[in-house]
Amino acid sequence: MNVLKKYTWLVGTLMRVGDKGLTLEQIADRWNTTDELHEEGAFARRSFHRHRSEILDLFGIEIECYVDGGEYRYRLADDGGREYFRQWMMDSIAVHHVVADSREAAQYIMVEATDSRMLPALLEALKEQRTLKFTYAPYWSEAPYDYSGVQPYALKMFERRWYLIARRDGEYRIFALDRMTKVELQDETYKRDPKFDLRKMFEGVYGIIVDDTPVESIRLKVNAYQANYLRSLPLHSSQHELKRTEEYSIFSLRVRPTYDFKQKLLSLGRTVEVLQPESLRTDMRGEIQEMMNKYQDDNE
Repeated sequence: MNVLKKYTWLVGTLMRVGDKGLTLEQIADRWNTTDELHEEGAFARRSFHRHRSEILDLFGIEIECYVDGGEYRYRLADDGGREYFRQWMMDSIAVHHVVADSREAAQYIMVEATDSRMLPALLEALKEQRTLKFTYAPYWSEAPYDYSGVQPYALKMFERRWYLIARRDGEYRIFALDRMTKVELQDETYKRDPKFDLRKMFEGVYGIIVDDTPVESIRLKVNAYQANYLRSLPLHSSQHELKRTEEYSIFSLRVRPTYDFKQKLLSLGRTVEVLQPESLRTDMRGEIQEMMNKYQDDNE
């Protein structure tokens, strides 16, 4: 069993028992009677606490210890719903355990495919701070590139694709996992820059593109039907609804109007209109005009 499956089992087990949690002895009993864990050997207290620390570092999921009736118990701490990734992992684990309990349940669950085969190796590299070697095939080049000495710093998911944020030659780079092959963990280790801040790097970013595009105040006019979707699943954490009528709503955001953001707006079609800034409105008008030109009747 790889380390990611151990994390999944531990978090999933505590999810299922709820706020009451489990004692260390109860966790050990469940570990020792789980078929998929037999090859890992008996439950070890030291390994459990190491997994707790790694799960917190990698996923932001805290397994807290508290005292109840003189017993030390362990449960998942409530983070107030601040982390989208935490929720994504929790949902994934929930589905995993439903299917594990009943293979028949798999026929009633359909999910969008994503390539996560490299995640265990990359998580191990992140945890041990080991450099990576791989071949990368960017879309802008016909020939692949060989990389070595790449320092992994973080992982980010966007539109069903996983991306590796890494450092090489003193600069941060972003690699799409689906374009990486021949991934190897090298013996060389590195010290992660303590000043690295993933949230700051993606501040005001919709998507995966990080460049020098400045953050701008954006206002969108969205028809009443589409507004329901934006309320339930905001485009960005900075989104606020400024006005709501029977016909439309106006939303404000503080984001960088990069290619990813513009593509998202285009995907919403006629249900959304950019009100400001004028520069983004002009860009959208140009994109829409080019689209219209492609659909012009040949006789016109």
